Amino acid sequence: MSTPILVPSVNSSTQPLKVSLWLTHAGEEVTSGDRVVELLIPGVTFDVEAPCAGRIVSCECQAGAEVTTGMVLGWIEPLNSETDLDWNPED
Repeated sequence: MSTPILVPSVNSSTQPLKVSLWLTHAGEEVTSGDRVVELLIPGVTFDVEAPCAGRIVSCECQAGAEVTTGMVLGWIEPLNSETDLDWNPED
């Protein structure tokens, strides 16, 4: 089952959040805590970390998109089954 990458709660709820850039792409493997996407609040940049180890399967919000706390940025498929070894994003 895929795990969502969520927009974390940020202290400044009145400031708009925007996706700056993805630091990983669909098909790449990540470990828990890896930086996967960069978000912007006017004057501040911060990174969103991978909530688990696995493979990025989807990047839902592209650069420039406005996002809110709790919104799904993308999805990670945990690497815990034999079928994951045969996965190829170009198939």
